[in-house]
Amino acid sequence: MARKSAHPHMSDDDRRFIYRTLKKKFDFDEDYPLASLGWCFVREGIDREDYGFLKLKPMLEEMADFVSTSSKEIGGVSQSMFALHEFEPYETADAAASDEAEEGKPDTRARDKEDAKSKASAKKKEDASKASAERKDADPSEEPARRKDKRKDAPKEAAALKTPPACVEGCKAEPASDDVPAASDAATSASKRSEASGKRDGALGDAGEAAAKTAKPAAPRRPSRQSAQAGRAAALAPARAPMGRSRRRVVPGKALERFGYLGTWQEFLATLADLALDEPWDFNDAALDASTRRFEILHNYIRYTFYRLTLEDKVGFSSDEDFAVFNTGLVDKHYEDIYACFEPSDPEKPEEARYAWTFAGFCTAGTGRLGKRLVRELSPLPQPASYLERKEDLLFDLDREVVCDVHHIVVDNVHRLPVNFLRDELASSQACLGILAGIEELSDGARGERFERLRAAIEGDTRLFNRLSTSINAAIDVAKRQVRWNYKTAVPAYYPRTNSMNLLLPLILTDSPTPDVALVVELQKSGNYQGQTVVTMAQAYRDARLLCRPYIDWLSPASIIDAAEEEDEEE
Repeated sequence: MARKSAHPHMSDDDRRFIYRTLKKKFDFDEDYPLASLGWCFVREGIDREDYGFLKLKPMLEEMADFVSTSSKEIGGVSQSMFALHEFEPYETADAAASDEAEEGKPDTRARDKEDAKSKASAKKKEDASKASAERKDADPSEEPARRKDKRKDAPKEAAALKTPPACVEGCKAEPASDDVPAASDAATSASKRSEASGKRDGALGDAGEAAAKTAKPAAPRRPSRQSAQAGRAAALAPARAPMGRSRRRVVPGKALERFGYLGTWQEFLATLADLALDEPWDFNDAALDASTRRFEILHNYIRYTFYRLTLEDKVGFSSDEDFAVFNTGLVDKHYEDIYACFEPSDPEKPEEARYAWTFAGFCTAGTGRLGKRLVRELSPLPQPASYLERKEDLLFDLDREVVCDVHHIVVDNVHRLPVNFLRDELASSQACLGILAGIEELSDGARGERFERLRAAIEGDTRLFNRLSTSINAAIDVAKRQVRWNYKTAVPAYYPRTNSMNLLLPLILTDSPTPDVALVVELQKSGNYQGQTVVTMAQAYRDARLLCRPYIDWLSPASIIDAAEEEDEEE
């Protein structure tokens, strides 16, 4: 991440591109959380650093003609909002571009007319040639004269064949289709020869490569409807940012590591855990001592918390850009916010040289060197991440319908379902029982291969699929009854990969008194709940802990023993 933002500036092309991007995603004059804008930028490959900005809000000030920001209290927490407004100059320009594209259509008709003329002319010549042949049969004495005339007209005919019809603006002249087969055949032959000579090393021979470069595909003699639409789209397409950076794949869990040098994760996490209010940061932590603690839950929490803060533009920077801070969302034993502080990296130190920032330490406001610098340099102080955009993110509404992606649950994610449950439900299939035999003792790779075979078996047998589906739906009905008994049973959670809020429902699939997996449900704009998938108990706790520590008996890290599965990055 660039530390200095010298001369941040956005050209009109930059602003126009962003305006058109936002217009596709958001309605005019509606308030949206700033995190939604940050997420849109991530998805569209728009990086404020490309324009020289450390913070998102100064960048938005450059777009004040069509973007406004505000604050709104949601669930007792102040949240930054933004709104997109219609900008007449860009709308007018787009309308003009659209009109120009429409005006280009007569050119297509003119070209069609010319093509028809050419075809008629060719047909006429063909008819004349046939008539000539007939005359040849009728009067052989005229043959020498005809051959002489044919030689005389040959250059003209060849020129006519090689001259392309008039193109619409921007079209490149291509060789006539009559010229293409020879080149294509040459390319094919050369390619075959080079393939034969280079088969051992898999490389394409020089002759084949050269022929492939020179050969051109046959060009259509008139634009199709699709090409006309593409031309219109090109006329309306926004100019890309001059920086021209390719879209980068954003991995939420790597955002903090890419932001600055942290030292070792173990030391970073141990320091934070010692300072923070005591809570379990490992699954089944009672069985661990100080030397074996991995801080697995804390590791997940701090990485994705930082990512959410970047979407909300809540990472703070001093005015001289020599101090960076973010609110960890954790508190010490006095319930004071804990901040993570960063200072410029030392280019002389090899481990820091590739980073703009280096972790300086944790602090609370006003305490110690970093805490006092925090109060001196930043106002207001950096705020914690916020997730709640509506009360529906907290409470499950029993009056709404839950519709599940059952195929995704019982086929794609069959590896997350308890093995004992699968054995019981698939007992009628000897093939499935054979696949499941001893699967718990296998290595990850061998287990993965077994589950691939099991997926194919379930998908290929409607009876097995229906049996699993029925059991999953029965477990969902039980979970809804649990929510009716205690509304806290539905636990809110945040899923970083889609920047979405979900609710987790416990699913009991075996004789165990505790849930085996959690169903992820997401409220849709229609009012229905979409059952997206099932996750392991470890995954459920990680996602729920991003909001707050869950105080519910069915989701406790002490009861989660096997937490080795880590799929949140790629799912």
